[in-house]
Amino acid sequence: MLTTAQRNSLRRAIAIAPLALAVFTSGCHAQQPAAAPAASATPAPQLQPYTAPDQSASAGVPAGWKVTQAAQTAIQMAGPNGETVFLGTTVIAKNAAFQLGTSPANGIDISMPYSATLGQKLTMIVQQNAAKGGKPAPQITIDSTTALQLPAAVGQCARIVADASGAQGAQKLMTVFCSLPVDSGGVYKNILLLAQAPAATATASAPAAHAIFSSYRIPAAWLQKKLAPFTAPPASAASTAAAVAAINRSTMLGAAAVDNSANCFDLSVLRETPTYDLPRSCGGSKPD
Repeated sequence: MLTTAQRNSLRRAIAIAPLALAVFTSGCHAQQPAAAPAASATPAPQLQPYTAPDQSASAGVPAGWKVTQAAQTAIQMAGPNGETVFLGTTVIAKNAAFQLGTSPANGIDISMPYSATLGQKLTMIVQQNAAKGGKPAPQITIDSTTALQLPAAVGQCARIVADASGAQGAQKLMTVFCSLPVDSGGVYKNILLLAQAPAATATASAPAAHAIFSSYRIPAAWLQKKLAPFTAPPASAASTAAAVAAINRSTMLGAAAVDNSANCFDLSVLRETPTYDLPRSCGGSKPD
């Protein structure tokens, strides 16, 4: 099960993302506070509720936008002016040197070092996606990176604002990007909420992207599955009563850790819960 903290962490990131989008679409860096009040004063568009066919996620769709893909907690939308929003995209990475255009086997999407910064990982993912589509790798400029404070067990998360220049022309990118811990197989998950728009129309697109990000939700059971390690823990051949008891205790502790990670992710990333309102297990000050 996902813990309340993990579910709220992902929601927190989604809630924070619109502010970053409003800042970058106004042509300012995230550290410039003057852009935020102007963006927040813009009325949010009305949204039509949408739920993925497999019930794995939901989000609101503004007038003039359409859902192009929806399954396994990921929802993709296209706007009327060249905008694209990706919600809950998961990229499976092997902890290894980056090789543009090539993918490891067995369901792994990309090879890239876990030690890379989140900005570097975002660049590699965007360039890899372009290469797989037969397009030249775009040039990515990271404008700002704002870390989200989460327990180490959840991984690293940040809001990133960037510029991209490639086959689609000048684009503005805003993402809430989380890189989860490396599992026993040397594999790790990367989860993205990303808004992309042509530089010329990004400012006008900001309120719609803001509303979409804020509306995104993942049911608890699906979020727990999304945050679970890609590689299953190795099975033990031990059969003695003491070994079985130890395995059971370890399983219970592992399940509790996964649940807490999901809870922290939900609180901090999705819901943007202030630190003073977070439980201590999620880096806050409130008792668990």
